[in-house]
Amino acid sequence: MKKVLIIYNRIWPYRIPIFNLLSKEYDLTVTYSLGDSFDEDVDFKVKKLPGRQVLSRFFVHKDSLHNICKHYDVVIGYGDIGWLSLIKLLFKKKKSYKIILWGIGVRASYNSNYGEKTKWDRVRYYLMKKTDAVLFYSKDPIPIYLKEGFKREKLHIANNTVLVNSVNTNVKKENILFIGTLYKQKKIYDLLTSYLEAYKENKNVPNLEIIGGGDEFENIASWIKDNELSNNIFLRGKIFEETILCNYFSSAIACISPGQAGLSVLKSMGYGVPYICKKNAITGGEIFNIENGVSGILYDNDKDLKNIILDIENQPNKYIEMGVRAKKYYDLYRKPEDMAKGISDSIQWVLNNN
Repeated sequence: MKKVLIIYNRIWPYRIPIFNLLSKEYDLTVTYSLGDSFDEDVDFKVKKLPGRQVLSRFFVHKDSLHNICKHYDVVIGYGDIGWLSLIKLLFKKKKSYKIILWGIGVRASYNSNYGEKTKWDRVRYYLMKKTDAVLFYSKDPIPIYLKEGFKREKLHIANNTVLVNSVNTNVKKENILFIGTLYKQKKIYDLLTSYLEAYKENKNVPNLEIIGGGDEFENIASWIKDNELSNNIFLRGKIFEETILCNYFSSAIACISPGQAGLSVLKSMGYGVPYICKKNAITGGEIFNIENGVSGILYDNDKDLKNIILDIENQPNKYIEMGVRAKKYYDLYRKPEDMAKGISDSIQWVLNNN
């Protein structure tokens, strides 16, 4: 088995199923640098690589990455150009290992739109050209990179996704769901205000289940109380246990997140729940999985959300059918096996490309 090293920031729980699948094909080691410890039961090897933040934007590893990497055939690096020790590997003239940088490929954050141009773009393209391959979370950055002179065969895709449990089909679909950390940037108050307006028009609108913690948790709790919606909006806090999350998704007609479309898009689709958000929601590319009006809804204006909530009450089967199509899409194209295959294909390509 070829030896593969993944240099990552943290070993996120949602990545473990992907890494476990890869460990069936490769002698896999995954490193992390942020966080105190890792004690999950996994199928791959785990190693901590300590380091330090520099000027908040950059990260420098304590130990020589080159001395570690030379014991592997392929190194897949966290695709952040601020990780200086990792970037330094690209300038090694004689190295026995291949390097793949893996990430979004464009700018994406709470403070910028997907693909928004930045002064760092030229640096990013220059560095990415020094890799043996670039691995993206979606196909959407590829046209941008082709315009920058990249060869198509060097650009690879491992479509971002998450593992889900089996849906409980015996549970009645009757709620609206929000899941995610409670930040203002996610426009959670837009959802709350739209829900209140819809409720004033129709007291039978589905209950709203909010899963997540964060900066706005207490403020939202007060908002619910002040607007006398304690019997309609339920603030559940942080939930990480997938079996519990599965129950909430099983009873959801739709999942609404006005301002962000991240991995919760794939989780919703995997559970057969249509995802609803604004067209300009914050995303790492996951929003492009949604086919508007078919497997979810991408709306234009804030005022549209009230009407969508009312429509969910008036035509629940319309949204349940969207969920069926979302689930079919997930099962065909976005299972963890599909993501693992994308990563594996890029590994095989760099091994065979001399």
